[in-house]
Amino acid sequence: MNAPLLPRLHAVTDDRVIARGNVARRAADLAAAGGGDIAVHVRSAQLEGRALLALAEAVRDAVRPHGAWLVVNGRADVARGAGADAVVSGRGGLTTPDVKRVAPGVSVGRSVHDAAEARAAAAEGADFLLAGSVYATPSHAPVPPRGVELVRDAAQLGRPVIGIGGITPGNAADVMTAGAQGVAAIRALWDGEDAAGAVAAFLAALRRRDAATQRGTDVHVQVNGEQRTFPAGITLTGLLAALQLDPRAVVVEHNRRIVRREGLAAATVGEGDSIELVHFVGGG
Repeated sequence: MNAPLLPRLHAVTDDRVIARGNVARRAADLAAAGGGDIAVHVRSAQLEGRALLALAEAVRDAVRPHGAWLVVNGRADVARGAGADAVVSGRGGLTTPDVKRVAPGVSVGRSVHDAAEARAAAAEGADFLLAGSVYATPSHAPVPPRGVELVRDAAQLGRPVIGIGGITPGNAADVMTAGAQGVAAIRALWDGEDAAGAVAAFLAALRRRDAATQRGTDVHVQVNGEQRTFPAGITLTGLLAALQLDPRAVVVEHNRRIVRREGLAAATVGEGDSIELVHFVGGG
């Protein structure tokens, strides 16, 4: 099976975004900023039938002139009717073979939430996997995030993986380092006033990750005096995740400079860097 050439940045709607009434206009702004790197997902738990199809068609007409993709989530019939580039089926939805019968010629993604679902989706022939939630996100607040480990597990199955859930320009590189082909976001792409700026920030983070990968696959750093090896392009957030450390429980010194918690995701680890980790100790 040839993997689809998926866009790298996926802007996913929800009913909160749709209720604003400006989805097609915002989608056009996102697509104009990112072109073929952008996929806009029409996803709704409330819209049905004609209303969902009308929205999908409006988004299609808004993004196609810029080379961006239209993806419909959960409704293969709507994806076919709107001429979508892809459809994503979730837990409890149609299987991949069923989707391909309803919407032939459309790339089929499966939304997966753990390694077992990822394996099942790959086994039934999904073209790509939408894996999450990677980080904590208000849209799935009661559900603990799966972390980049879910992305890493899914990527080993030979299908392109798009990470989703709490992803920002600050942590996107860590998701890519874990093996994702791209990332998806809701709030980080739909909520701010500057659509072009949001797209630019994400794509810049992905390109920095690309550049780090081209320079080499690994970096060697000193962590508390011990030499450790990590993937090139990893951030301090990713390093702590790799060491199974909670950022709230350690103080991080990077090349003799204390890095505040909110700055960890933006700090990339380089070859030969020195990192000191001081653990908090609770007391009575």
